[in-house]
Amino acid sequence: MLNSAPNLDYLKAAWSALACISGRNAGQSYEASGLTLQRINHSTIVHKGQVQVATMPLHYTRSELRVGFLGRIENEVRKAVSELDSVLFHSLDVPDGHHLVIELEESMRSLRRTGGRMLSIFVQPDPDVEHETFFVVEMRIFLDAPRACLFAYRVTAQGDEKIDLLAQAPKRARVPRAASYAALAQQMAETINAALYPETVAAG
Repeated sequence: MLNSAPNLDYLKAAWSALACISGRNAGQSYEASGLTLQRINHSTIVHKGQVQVATMPLHYTRSELRVGFLGRIENEVRKAVSELDSVLFHSLDVPDGHHLVIELEESMRSLRRTGGRMLSIFVQPDPDVEHETFFVVEMRIFLDAPRACLFAYRVTAQGDEKIDLLAQAPKRARVPRAASYAALAQQMAETINAALYPETVAAG
């Protein structure tokens, strides 16, 4: 269910398990990959460390196991994005003439095709509104743990000036980490709001 919180322990273990059987690690044994397999009735239970990362039939291929990992990872990632979306909707002050874009489906396609671990969220100017200056914000969200990289610029319509609004922000603000994706979204909203509306912060 997407209205439940993502299982962060599972995400960490499953991403690690996926990396251990993919790419240059594709040829190593499950034991060397740190995976333990347990047969129970007509199923194979797969663990990475203490975390159960997959339930497979008795007979399966490495490719099928990888697809199994990706399917559950995608489910948990969608829960994480739901948390991000909910908090940003309420806490991020999107400027007039701008809109929020969450590139969820693009990210899911990358995840399924190449194991991509990144989601981009943008604040962009509305294309049908004339701006003398406008804002461009990008929040790059990592999908293996609640962490991100933030970018925020004020740009002139002619493109001859681009000001980094986070140039003076501390690293912990530009590269935030949190205990949950909801908490990460709140941190990002506060940082971006302060960058877009410095006069409000000064007045407060």
